[in-house]
Amino acid sequence: MTKATFQKKFYPAIKETLYQVKLENGLTISLLPKSEFQEVYGVVNVNVGSIDTEFTIDVGEKKSYPQGIAHFLEHKLFEREDTGDIMSAFTELGAESNAFTSFTNTSYLFSTTEYVIECLDLLMELVTEFNMSEDSVEREKDIIQQEREMYLDDPDSSLFFKTLANLYPNSPLALDIVGSEKSIEKITLEDLKENFKDLYKSNNSSIFLVGHFDFEQVEDYFFKKDVSSGTDDKFEKTKIALHPVKKVDSTRMDVACPKLAIGLRTKAQMDDQDCYRYSLHLKTLFTMMFGWTSQRFQSLYESGKLDSSLSLELEIDKRFNFLMLTMETKEPVAISHQFRKAIQGFEKDVDVSEEHLDLVKSELYGEFIHNMDSLEFIATQYQALEKGSNLFDLPKIIQEMTLEDVLEVGHHFIDNCEMVEYTILPL
Repeated sequence: MTKATFQKKFYPAIKETLYQVKLENGLTISLLPKSEFQEVYGVVNVNVGSIDTEFTIDVGEKKSYPQGIAHFLEHKLFEREDTGDIMSAFTELGAESNAFTSFTNTSYLFSTTEYVIECLDLLMELVTEFNMSEDSVEREKDIIQQEREMYLDDPDSSLFFKTLANLYPNSPLALDIVGSEKSIEKITLEDLKENFKDLYKSNNSSIFLVGHFDFEQVEDYFFKKDVSSGTDDKFEKTKIALHPVKKVDSTRMDVACPKLAIGLRTKAQMDDQDCYRYSLHLKTLFTMMFGWTSQRFQSLYESGKLDSSLSLELEIDKRFNFLMLTMETKEPVAISHQFRKAIQGFEKDVDVSEEHLDLVKSELYGEFIHNMDSLEFIATQYQALEKGSNLFDLPKIIQEMTLEDVLEVGHHFIDNCEMVEYTILPL
C-alpha cells in the first residue's frame, strides 16, 4: 500500500491538531495526540446502524435483513475460533473494551495506558474477521432477548422508543435498536455472515485514536499493515419512509409520577445542510425556550410543575431527523399544551432574545470545554466526516452563531414539522 500523508488541521479555540488521512482502501484514520493524558482511547466506527436493514449494493442487488442485526453483530464479533474471545484479550493487555450500536453506526472501542499497537491489532481483528457458529448464534438470541426485556421494563427507555415509534411508524425507527422478539429469532448465521461481508468494509469505516501515544509508531502501523477488508462495492441505504404520525398516545407503567414526551420530526430536506452545525443551532433554540436558564422553566420549576428531569434529545441526519423533549410532570396535559404552543410561536417567545442567546452560547461553550477533559467523550462523540463540521468546530460555530441564524434553522425545522405526545401514567 502506498504511503499517504496525514493532513493536519489546527483548531485554535482548543489548541489541538487533528491528523487525518484516507487510505487507498477507503479507510479514514484520524489521530488526536494529547500528551497531557496518560490514557489512550481507540475507536473504529462502521457506518451501519439499526436502521440499515435494507440497502442496494452497486451491482443492483437488493438486500434485506431482520431488524436488530447490527446490534447482534456487535455482540458476536468479539468471538474467536478458539475458546477465548477478543474482550478477554483486551483485558489481558490491561485494557478495557466496549461496543455500542446507534441508529446509524456501530462502534468498537478500547482504552489503555500501554500496548497501544497490540490493542489496535485487536480492534482491527474485531471488524475484519468473522468467527461464529450456529450454536453460538442461537445462544446469543436468549441473551439479547433478556436485554430487550430489560429495556422494555425501563420507563425512560420505553418513553423514548414508543414516542419515536409514533413519529416513524412502520419504519426501522419504530423498533428498539436491539430489534423485536420476532426479528431477533429470525436472525441466522448466514444473515450475519452476509451482512458482515456487505457492510464491514474499509470504505465504510473510520478509526479514531486520541490520547498519549507515539504518533510515528501509530502512523507506521497503519501504513505497513494491510487494513483492507472485503471488496470495494458501494451500497445505497434505503431512506426512512414518512408515514402518518400517531399524534397522541399513552400507557401505564410502575412510575411514581407521569412521564411526558413531546416529539417532533420535520419533512424539510437535509440534503444541503451541514448536519452538525444545523443540530447545534436547533439545540440552541430549544435550550433558549426550555433550558434551565429560560423564564418558562424557572416558573414551572418554582411552582413544582416541572423538575430537573427535563431533557432534550436531538438527531439530525440526511435520512431522518427528530427532536424530543422528555420530562416528569404531574400535569402532562397542561404542560404538553403549553410547550407545543411555545414551539409553534417560537419566533415571538419571550426567551428567544439576543441576551438569552449570549447566555446559552456561553453555557454550551463551557460544557464543551469541560467535556474536552474526557478522552471517552471525545472518542465517542467525534465523527470523521468528509463534508460538514465536526465536534472540534463547536467553538467556531458558537462564536459565529447569530439570533438570525437560529431563527432560520427554527423555521426550516418547525415550519415543516409534525408533533406527537406520549405519556406514561402511574398504574
